[in-house]
Amino acid sequence: MRHVLTIGFAVALAACGGKSKGSEQPTGPDKPLFERLGGQPAINAVVHEFVATTGADPRINMFFTNVDIPKLEKAMDDHICSITGGGCTYAGKSMLDAHTNMKVLQKDFDAFMDDLEKTLTKLNVPAREKGEVLGAFRGMAADVVGH
Repeated sequence: MRHVLTIGFAVALAACGGKSKGSEQPTGPDKPLFERLGGQPAINAVVHEFVATTGADPRINMFFTNVDIPKLEKAMDDHICSITGGGCTYAGKSMLDAHTNMKVLQKDFDAFMDDLEKTLTKLNVPAREKGEVLGAFRGMAADVVGH
């Protein structure tokens, strides 16, 4: 499940931003989400904190047993970098494929969302980027819950 949540985080971030279009390098608020989040160091910090938060949450920590945490974090870092315009490469399952047979309930998804919001707030992710990430995750509920 931890791997599934990793993919979820990455896909959500992908839906929020992604690579810039055209040959011009955008500046300010038009930068790719990767840059607006603070680049790889910031993504690494969010991933690390989020993995710790979800793993310690008694509402959903049962999904995180027998997981290689360093491997999980590395995969998440690469995936999020890739889909937010950072230039990394990631190959993984879709949200639906990753959650099939997981039997994630709405209450599990809500706890996951709560942990994500807490993590983004704790690490002072700006409101715009925080809203984009949270909105993208909410939009993925249909691919996560009940499969």
